[in-house]
Amino acid sequence: MQITIRGHHLSITPAIEESIKTKFSQMTKHLDQVNSMQVKLSKDHQIDKPSRKGSSNHIAEAIIRLPGIEFFAHATADDMYTSIKILAEKLKRQIDRYREIHLQQHALVL
Repeated sequence: MQITIRGHHLSITPAIEESIKTKFSQMTKHLDQVNSMQVKLSKDHQIDKPSRKGSSNHIAEAIIRLPGIEFFAHATADDMYTSIKILAEKLKRQIDRYREIHLQQHALVL
């Protein structure tokens, strides 16, 4: 599986990259047909408002592509690690729902 990590208005540290790779590799280990995954991390720098606790200015977005289907999630939080965690949870729910529906359809065919 190919994971592309991009940063917008911030630099991707090795710790952030490792956090993303561990969370998403655990999530997709049961999906063999993952074509690609794109993760975009950004920080919203607003000049007119000072950054303070609760501003949710760290943004994480991800797209996971499988043959015939695409999963997308968007998460914001006070720090980047929290937004990555929320993003992983959202995508995990989508993938679990997809696998549940996919398994039900195969059970009906048999």
